[in-house]
Amino acid sequence: MASDLTLAPPWCPPRERQPAPRGLAPRPAERAAEVAALRTAVDAALPHVFDPAASLRDAGHALRRALNREDTAAEHAALAQGLAAAQAAWQLPPALVDAACHLVLQGAVPLPRAAERHPALALAAAAWAASGRPCMLVTADDEAAAQASRALLPRFTALGLNAAPAGSDANGAALRRAYATDVVIVPARRLAADLARDRRERGSGDAQRLEARLQGEAGAGLLVTRGVFAVLIDELDRVLFDDAVNPVLLSVPDDSTALGEALLQARHAVDALQAAQHYTLSAEQGLWWTPAGATLATELIAQLPPLWRQTERGEWLLRQALAVRDLLQPGRDYTVAGPQVHLDDSIGRTLPDRTLMPHLTQAVQARAGLALSPVTRATDRTSVLGLAASAHRLGGAAVDLQGLAAPLWRQHGLLAAPAKAEAPLRTRSEACADDAAWQARIQAAFGAPAGVHRLFVLRQLASAARFADLPGAKAEAWVLAGLGPQRVLAQRREADEAEGRAPATRIEVLFIEPLEGPRAEAQFLARVRDAAPDAAIDACVLLHPQARWVEQALGPLAGALRAACRGWPARAARLLDVTLALLRWQTTRQQARSLHAQAQREHQLKLQLSFAGASAAPPPPTPEPSRRTP
Repeated sequence: MASDLTLAPPWCPPRERQPAPRGLAPRPAERAAEVAALRTAVDAALPHVFDPAASLRDAGHALRRALNREDTAAEHAALAQGLAAAQAAWQLPPALVDAACHLVLQGAVPLPRAAERHPALALAAAAWAASGRPCMLVTADDEAAAQASRALLPRFTALGLNAAPAGSDANGAALRRAYATDVVIVPARRLAADLARDRRERGSGDAQRLEARLQGEAGAGLLVTRGVFAVLIDELDRVLFDDAVNPVLLSVPDDSTALGEALLQARHAVDALQAAQHYTLSAEQGLWWTPAGATLATELIAQLPPLWRQTERGEWLLRQALAVRDLLQPGRDYTVAGPQVHLDDSIGRTLPDRTLMPHLTQAVQARAGLALSPVTRATDRTSVLGLAASAHRLGGAAVDLQGLAAPLWRQHGLLAAPAKAEAPLRTRSEACADDAAWQARIQAAFGAPAGVHRLFVLRQLASAARFADLPGAKAEAWVLAGLGPQRVLAQRREADEAEGRAPATRIEVLFIEPLEGPRAEAQFLARVRDAAPDAAIDACVLLHPQARWVEQALGPLAGALRAACRGWPARAARLLDVTLALLRWQTTRQQARSLHAQAQREHQLKLQLSFAGASAAPPPPTPEPSRRTP
């Protein structure tokens, strides 16, 4: 393995040009013929592989020459040789070899089980990594990266390839060593942030000076990645669609305005303010001062740090501190885990206005008496979409590609393979007449019989508070959908072993509120099946007309739906199913618009930087004007 002082070069520059407008996707018959030709070449090369590691090295040399010449035919021939070498070492089922052929030909494949996705991705990664260019196996989160690492690192080692994980907590020399390996297994947002940081470093200052520093002790660790070439994505639908709407912000610790000290002082200052006597506060009406409150607030603002004594700034601090104290509830709007605070996704609806969101985590920590997280200043903005656009070769696998064939081709140039015989698990819906019946149905599910693990799935923290209030809920296993079920199911298995009980043969998953869409539910159930491959799995989602999602779907018409469900209880299930379909259609449109808007912002930023002739950080967004209160 290379030393820390020589890890950065050679740099493989990310693709900067915008992709050309794509026409119609190739016909399925044409795509099938292309994949079949590659698979035939793999089968023809297999009998000639006697030493897989040596054959893979030879394939890598041939692939490097083909890439340098931009010879597509030679590239496919070298890829076939590399796939054959890896297949000779690993002996994977034929279906996974077909999936790997799709992957190296810019394809997306549906594979419901991680035990299938990971080897197929590894087979494609081995073929690309042999060329010596950067190859990344990208996962949705750290837990998926750890699972893939446990399954694949021994395979890569047996083939003579270096591979390492680069988790979100990795730093320093360990991170540089991980990116210097042939294959790095890394969460998507971590890779996007590291690549953006390195691109900024290489694009600023004197390039010759930078390269000189890279070769000396002073420059060790200046860059962590080697650029980007081949990117293979696990859980492609989640990485490129569901989670990609959130940008990746690069920041540095910077509290030049003494904001941390001001937040702490504001937290103690509002203890002198009493509701009704000094102010009225609600999410609908905002904050209104009484004459006595306005006088006292002026005195409290004068005690803040100098830069926060200006009236508008000081009042913003007091409004935020009062909202945290009076409107936010632990367990509903946020949870505290050690020194960390996790905000609920819907917390913005509890606040009087969105201007109170900046540094809300620190304000909650101040109220809870915790050490404040560092106050940071954003220095750059990137996204997973930008990462995918900069890859020279892209491929991925997912639990389910239902409805994604068109956007995969249009946005990323990926061709979706036909679904396999084993379809993802689906949920059935069950309607409850009202909120009381919904709670009774959940209560009746407590106390699973022997041999059954029952898992209650929540979408947001707001539901966790209601769930925790039900009698007996503390003894039940529940999990947030975004966190995954592996840890909870592992704890249940350990408890069964410790108490001498037989392992569970059935897992019942109860979604006490619907998730974003059928694919999100299929993703969750796939992780359940990966954690318990031998257990039978049953899934059900509970619907009732008084739920919050009904108002999100219908707005002012929600009352009419509830009246209809009361008047025609036999049709309540059908009415709720139609309402849920409407909500998911709205969510899909909103997600598509968010992805398009984010891609437009990144393109506009590149244009601004190209006109400026520099790679400076993007200008900070213009703050919204704060609403003045009397």
